[in-house]
Amino acid sequence: MTSDEFAWGYAIRREWASGCHDLFGFTPDAQTAQRWLDRDQGFWRRGPVRPAAVYLVAANAADVCRHPVDGCRRSGCPDVVERGQR
Repeated sequence: MTSDEFAWGYAIRREWASGCHDLFGFTPDAQTAQRWLDRDQGFWRRGPVRPAAVYLVAANAADVCRHPVDGCRRSGCPDVVERGQR
């Protein structure tokens, strides 16, 4: 086991209409995660191709580091909305 196995925080999960998802941007800091989420949502808001959803999830660093770059369909990936969501 590495220290990544124990590092918990937040990541951005981007859902696509095709059923695929992306998981990226791990950070242990909630404010940083929210800034990254706002920036990602702003980027996709104006484009002709948009994800079905973009949101923060509780994740550990190892899950995010080992996640495929794109086109993932695994059901075991983190998908629980951010802990302590407002």
